[in-house]
Amino acid sequence: MNTDIRSISLGLAWRVCLAQVFTVLIAVMALILTWGDQESVHMDMFTADDVVAALHGDGTAIRLDRKRWDALNAKAGGNLWFVAVDERGNTLSEGAVPEVHRELLSRLERVGYSELGSLTPPYLDAARIVISNQDGRRVTAMVGGQPKHGLWEGALMVLRLIGPWFFLPLIVVTLLVMPLVIHRAMRGVRQLAREARLLDIGKAGARLDTQLVSSEIAPLVSAFNDAIGKVQQGYAARDKFLADAAHELRVPIAVVQARLSQLPQGALKAQLLNDIARLGNVAEHLLDLQRLDRSVEKLQPLDLAALARTAAAELAPLVIGAGYSFEVDAPDEPVWIVGDGIALGRVMANLVHNAIVHGGGRGTISVRLEANGTLEVADQGAGVPENDREAIFEPFHRLRAAGSGSGLGLHLVKEIIQHHEGAVSVGEAPGGGASFRIAFNRSVRRPG
Repeated sequence: MNTDIRSISLGLAWRVCLAQVFTVLIAVMALILTWGDQESVHMDMFTADDVVAALHGDGTAIRLDRKRWDALNAKAGGNLWFVAVDERGNTLSEGAVPEVHRELLSRLERVGYSELGSLTPPYLDAARIVISNQDGRRVTAMVGGQPKHGLWEGALMVLRLIGPWFFLPLIVVTLLVMPLVIHRAMRGVRQLAREARLLDIGKAGARLDTQLVSSEIAPLVSAFNDAIGKVQQGYAARDKFLADAAHELRVPIAVVQARLSQLPQGALKAQLLNDIARLGNVAEHLLDLQRLDRSVEKLQPLDLAALARTAAAELAPLVIGAGYSFEVDAPDEPVWIVGDGIALGRVMANLVHNAIVHGGGRGTISVRLEANGTLEVADQGAGVPENDREAIFEPFHRLRAAGSGSGLGLHLVKEIIQHHEGAVSVGEAPGGGASFRIAFNRSVRRPG
């Protein structure tokens, strides 16, 4: 089975990046074709800028950085030329200026940025007019002698021109901003996943909020909610069937018990009475499970210490009559929790009855309540095997197939404690035997 889980955020991020790469490539190719595929030849703009950068005007003359000029001219094959003029009419020139531009030189200081192409080989009359402002002094220069033409030269020109101002922000947006935007856009999905983990489908009205996600994911959430609704309908139908069955069983069970009581005493009568009592106990447990769903809103502050002492006093004759010693240890001070006293009394009765059945008919059954609200019922019997310590809380599970229990008592205990937002577990008692511990998580202060 494939357990790989794909990330929507990562999938969106790399798809957006891929789309941006293709968009940039298409845009750059369009610029290259537009810039480079022309009939005329143009002066390399970057060489022109480098030449102007080598010129310095101080108001009295224009000076040339000879070393820098020689390097640029050598790179251009000795064909570079320029004519420069400042706002005071000072001029400076180098190289052979083409005849075609001489008429323009007299008005050079009044010309702005310009590009002059050439149609005549060797295209050395292609020129570019560049203006430099240094310390408030303007120098205008016409530069030529290094023509550029063709797609390759156009590509290099486009990349040098737009590279720092286009690609760097694009990379920042793609690698930093875009993942952050996608992460924030998926915030509703993450919140929905948290709600789904905490969702109790057994609770009426449990649904996921479709408003947390976009319209593309909302249909999936709606379908999930519909599925939950169908499951809840199935639970409701099952619960109704169990409740109706339990109610219907009570009358014939009572009738059978009444008729059995009229029979002569004997081993068969005792066995039949025991069997019908088990059947009645199963029906009562089923009814108790159904009552839980209707009793959640009845939870109110109660003193668990007083409840433990009262329940223990009622159960003591049953424990002692079965041949056990009985110990009860509860604080004198109240231990307040929020709960249902009748349901929690049923919990204690089921745990003590379980200890009577599985305690081996000897030793001590103890009930201990700690000040923090932890309740323990322990016996000195054979205990619960470690492999069965989770399964015994499942309905109709018994440690011994021929046991006398209904298989619903411990399941009822678990359901009641979960309705009180607590937890029940079983372990080994210090002196041997089983120890059932209940931790309540809804402790409150004493009312008033």
